[in-house]
Amino acid sequence: MKESEIIRTLFGTTPPPEDDCYFLAPNRLVTTDSLSEGTHFLHEWSSAPILARKLVEVNVSDITASGGRPKECFLNLGLSPLSRKKEWIRAFSKELRKSLDQYGMKLAGGDTFSASKTQLTLTVVGTVEKPWLRSGGKPGDYLYITGSLGKSQLGFRALKKKSKKNIYQDAITHHLSPKSRYVILKPLQNFQVHACMDITDGLIQDAERLAIPSKGKLKIQIESVPLDPLALTELGLDLCLGSGEELELLFLSPLVLPTKLAGIPVTMVGRLEKGKPGVHFLKAGKQYLPKSRGFLHFAEEE
Repeated sequence: MKESEIIRTLFGTTPPPEDDCYFLAPNRLVTTDSLSEGTHFLHEWSSAPILARKLVEVNVSDITASGGRPKECFLNLGLSPLSRKKEWIRAFSKELRKSLDQYGMKLAGGDTFSASKTQLTLTVVGTVEKPWLRSGGKPGDYLYITGSLGKSQLGFRALKKKSKKNIYQDAITHHLSPKSRYVILKPLQNFQVHACMDITDGLIQDAERLAIPSKGKLKIQIESVPLDPLALTELGLDLCLGSGEELELLFLSPLVLPTKLAGIPVTMVGRLEKGKPGVHFLKAGKQYLPKSRGFLHFAEEE
């Protein structure tokens, strides 16, 4: 089954949630994310500290994309013969505490269990005054992207090919240890944001996940999309557009924003219009259809 079909089956007749965070009125956000050995990482690539940092960052990214600040978290550890070793646990725990302290987060509980492969899940509770929901977009809103896209996919390809070329080291680090855009939260809150999410499955899929809840047609100018130059040269356009785990913010605002906030590039790439909900990529004024959709969680989707 496709991921979307599995989710619809789980929720039955209740519409599944549109956002990565659940808003608990009046001011709470809850999100959860997992790292599974063989799907999201390999131990030969990712040390215990790298996994601890990434687990925190992907969850903080979800809270940030909803306009909130992380406060408490709950950790579930499925430990394999390798990851239940004392040295691994100590290294993971040390880096976890360091990463949580960086955001002023408290580890409030969780669960541990034995597993054949390492399974890591973090649930984060945050606070927010008014959440940025994906359904908040309005016709006429401008579409923005922070940073650039493609580097995570380039890093993954370099790891897969076991390349040791220095030119790929920055991309490898970006893939293994992505960083949330939490630093941009405060300055971005000075502007009107109607809808927001982070890019974890690539722009092709995630732009659609923003357009459909906002009930509009997103027109994206490919020439405006900020792509990592090396990734574009090495991978081509479609793989950069489908690059996942970037943790860049994708958001809608009625305002013309500065090109940098907190030192991070902010690029206007399109606009939300009235029409059938979905995404239209335009290149040289003509519709462009990517040949692939990017990362998929289940092989049956391919």
